Amino acid sequence: MQSAITARLWLTLALLGILPPAQAAPQTVILYGDDDYAPYSYVENGVFKGMYVDILRLAASSMPDYRLELQPRPWKRGLDALEKGQVFGLFPPGRKTERPYVQPYSAMLYRESVVLFCHDAVMRTPRTHFPTDFAGLTIGVNSGFLLSEKLMAPARQGVLRLEAAKGNEANLKKLALRRIDCYASDRGAARHTARRLQGKLASDGFELREVLELSSETTHIAYSARNTPAYKADFIGKMNAALLAMRHNGQLARITEAYLLD
Repeated sequence: MQSAITARLWLTLALLGILPPAQAAPQTVILYGDDDYAPYSYVENGVFKGMYVDILRLAASSMPDYRLELQPRPWKRGLDALEKGQVFGLFPPGRKTERPYVQPYSAMLYRESVVLFCHDAVMRTPRTHFPTDFAGLTIGVNSGFLLSEKLMAPARQGVLRLEAAKGNEANLKKLALRRIDCYASDRGAARHTARRLQGKLASDGFELREVLELSSETTHIAYSARNTPAYKADFIGKMNAALLAMRHNGQLARITEAYLLD
């Protein structure tokens, strides 16, 4: 009986044209992420995962108007798509004046630190001041990443030599084999890779040794200045609010600790 009354009520409302509007489907938003930057964002067995992936998915869970889709891309390809406006946003770059095609950056995701790791044989000579104590050495870096002026300036002056390779694994193996003297990399990424390669590196008598911190910078979602859908301001505002709430309630700290604490 009750169902019949309900049906007649909805029919009456429909005839009068006063039915409540149907709820709109969530807007799909695509962000690209670095596919080879463990433990922050990477692909493993076909699954996109990592600290930033977890952070963004949790933030999006409090944004019912949007369905966030995170797609892995090689870093250079992601930057190119961002510059051309082919993608709405990319994570996790630091703020760079060299990238005028970014407008704007999101609230902070995390603060990464670039540190210098050196082989024990190199450190038999005391080295505490950079770059003077490291003159004449070859320092490995990751290809495709913008380097701080603290590294670029002495390299341009011929004080030291920079040698690029693709990613942490390649550079750590080169460091273990003494093909480079030191390696400049994000602390968390290098330590994560070293733990994963522990057996291989230990066979060469190598132990990862941090010497000094070179720089640190905050990381963000970079939104393309050339990709301006109608929902852009609303999405950015809600994403920023979600990230700030996660920072205040401790969720961000719990995620980062799960990935980065030894």
